[in-house]
Amino acid sequence: MKQIVCAILLCLVIFSVKAQTARKIKYETINLKNENAGLTIELAYVPGMVPKYSAILMLGSLRPNGDKWEVPSWSTNLLQEGYMLVAFKAAHEPDPDSTRRPQWLYFDERFAHSYVQGGWYAIHDAGRVIDYLQSRGDVHKFGWIGSSSTGIPGLAVATREPRLGAIVAFVSTGAYRSWLKSWQTNGLWRGKTTSLWPETEALLPKVDPILYVKTMYPCAVLMVSGGADKVVDAKTAQEFVDAARPYYEKDPDRLRLVVYDGFSHNLPSDVVPMFTENWFRLYLNPGHDAPAPPAAPKDMNESVKRTSITGADHKAVTGSH
Repeated sequence: MKQIVCAILLCLVIFSVKAQTARKIKYETINLKNENAGLTIELAYVPGMVPKYSAILMLGSLRPNGDKWEVPSWSTNLLQEGYMLVAFKAAHEPDPDSTRRPQWLYFDERFAHSYVQGGWYAIHDAGRVIDYLQSRGDVHKFGWIGSSSTGIPGLAVATREPRLGAIVAFVSTGAYRSWLKSWQTNGLWRGKTTSLWPETEALLPKVDPILYVKTMYPCAVLMVSGGADKVVDAKTAQEFVDAARPYYEKDPDRLRLVVYDGFSHNLPSDVVPMFTENWFRLYLNPGHDAPAPPAAPKDMNESVKRTSITGADHKAVTGSH
């Protein structure tokens, strides 16, 4: 009889947990208009989860096919923990000259300009989105997630938008000029000349994130790259992180670059949820503050103790005296 009761209780617990994790997601669409481009914002969140949400901004839409709502798989756990997804897109006018419009994956002057211009747009559009979210009264933290074409402009936002608290950027870079040069060294360039447009050159000093790294702290920045990526060369991601590192001396854990050796522009499938969940729980948690900066180890012995995983003393494991 006791076993039956225990089994029933266990089933009730499992059912309760499943019921909690299956709370219904609410979707909203907001259209903002002003003298610039119209902005469409799509929200996904679970009502009543927390007093105030942590909003994760991302370029694009939560209705990829135009009608049915769909949240990305990496977000399902976070939504149930009090995070809000904020997808947005702006209706910026294309170049009136169709011959100057970028062609997807055609690496030339047009494609290069679209990324620099996209970073410039993202800085201003993200500011408008955050203004709106603050006006709601139910959001108090702001982050960004992106990969490649959606992560690269996010790094521009991270250097220029002080309200952004954390960003996860996969196969992305914040060293725009170096990255565009790598298109030539990596054999991707298909342009008629080796030069960028004059208007691109004029915009780069205003946009290139690496020029503004001193303004990025305390935004928690996590970048994950493929070591063999020729599309977004990991060397340019390293250049960006190296430039930002001196400004993170107070809390070096907030700035990280992970490089998967041997992988190109496509990372292992488990990488996105693993890093995204961990990073946002650390630095964008809706319920508590980010961890305090770690104290630097005083000496080698203390450093060795911190690397202990099993609890066994390294000295004893190696048989040292």
